[in-house]
Amino acid sequence: MERREMISTGMYTQKQADLNMEQCAEFMARMIQKYGAEILEELESERIQDSDAKQT
Repeated sequence: MERREMISTGMYTQKQADLNMEQCAEFMARMIQKYGAEILEELESERIQDSDAKQT
């Protein structure tokens, strides 16, 4: 059996790039499901505070 060495070019194959993108999308979806409502509440609270500050 001959020995082969892999040289990293820093480039992914299309298959690996697709898998990485899919994993990233799945992670983002989980984070949105987990924290989305909380973040929306914070943004709304900040928006209300900003509009109140502009009115005074």
